[in-house]
Amino acid sequence: MSNEKNNLKYNVVIVGSGFSGIVAAGILADYNLSILLVDENIHLGGQLLRKIPVELGDYSSYRPEYIKRIGFRFVENIKNKKITIMNRACLVGVYPDHKIMIESERKEVLSVSYDMLLFTTGARERFLPFKGWNLPGVYSTGLVQVLMKSSGVLPAREMLIAGSGLFLFSVGYEFLKNKGKALTILEQTGMMDKAKMLPQLLHQFSKFNEGGKFLAKIYLSGVPVKYRRKIVEARGKDALEEVVVGKTDASGKLIVGTEKIYKTNALAVGYGFVPNIEGPQLAGCDLEFSDRKGGWTVKVNEKLETSVENILAAGEITGVGGALKSINEGKIAAFSILDKFEKISAEEYSRQLRKLTDERKHHLKFMDLFNSLYRIPSGALLDIPDDTVVCRCEDITMGDIKNGIDMGFTTSRGLKTAVRVSMGNCQGRTCGPIVFDLLNLLGKQEPGAIGPFHARPPLKPVSISALANYVE
Repeated sequence: MSNEKNNLKYNVVIVGSGFSGIVAAGILADYNLSILLVDENIHLGGQLLRKIPVELGDYSSYRPEYIKRIGFRFVENIKNKKITIMNRACLVGVYPDHKIMIESERKEVLSVSYDMLLFTTGARERFLPFKGWNLPGVYSTGLVQVLMKSSGVLPAREMLIAGSGLFLFSVGYEFLKNKGKALTILEQTGMMDKAKMLPQLLHQFSKFNEGGKFLAKIYLSGVPVKYRRKIVEARGKDALEEVVVGKTDASGKLIVGTEKIYKTNALAVGYGFVPNIEGPQLAGCDLEFSDRKGGWTVKVNEKLETSVENILAAGEITGVGGALKSINEGKIAAFSILDKFEKISAEEYSRQLRKLTDERKHHLKFMDLFNSLYRIPSGALLDIPDDTVVCRCEDITMGDIKNGIDMGFTTSRGLKTAVRVSMGNCQGRTCGPIVFDLLNLLGKQEPGAIGPFHARPPLKPVSISALANYVE
């Protein structure tokens, strides 16, 4: 492989092709800038814009919701513009002198130089461990949706759906629409708690409309929706056979004696989302922790500039707030980049920034309320039994974590060293958020003192053959 192919140069590199990434790319492409758009997925648009390939026949014919229709228009828009798109490409590392390293299609590692770098890496699912959550037949809600939307596959003919957050109802809707049978939907928050969101939904009409559509389908299909419920245990010899569910109090703690058993071979469970901050973290960008933003996020100013010069961040990594917030921030980031390159006048930039910043205020208010409502309560954390596996990669239990904290390891780095939590293939992406919450609760440390788990290259596993072919 030649050095020339290995060392690429672009004006702007965008890491992540979700809403923020494709919106920013579409705007920037109109100003004669060389743009590279990088994403791990085979498709553009992030997790929300997955759809069944046409070649799968009848399953591919569906009418997407309003926000998804907008998203697909953004995708089609950038396909017709001069943008270098690199799918199935994994960010390996971020280095000094405006360089990043990318693994492309598990075949080659490329060095890419940039003038400006925009992180739009989105969010991933959050989990709350319970006994048996590693049994075959227990799925994440995100996986269930990926199977249906990308492959036209139902993971089971009938399924129990549980956890916390609006995404449960989206998954329930998709499952029913694809002829699955949902036994029930179990929500850990209370029904009346959601009334707090109504004032903000006036500024988020598409969310309100979409949510109404989901609930209508669920209720008309006769699916019970039960609030203040949690998964106590998943049982089965070699795979899931039954799920124990119980009522909770306002703190999320189980009310003993309310347990009920559901016979099922499939359970979809999820507790919202946390930002994918590892790329910006590796680049040295300042982070901040806030429950009202969804956990650890990238710290940005009103222009969405990070603490590192010429690096910006947009979308869920500045706070989990949904597609409309991501679209808005994609626009802000794009105009901030255009201002840096002096592609637009100072007056035009000021006008656009003022308008978009005013819009963003509504999205941030919704984000604050949403994340405050759906955070995992302390009682639910304290209810995790000591023999429950928390770190699945390294088989670390709740008891192991408690012992580590009792010995004085009350920081993310310290606990990692003491008990090996987050040292597996996922590098803490699955267990990290819950371990941090446990350190905060049991170790009685402030978030800044605990710190997030460190990020180091490679950010995700890289094939040896790709590295072997790399030439600096």
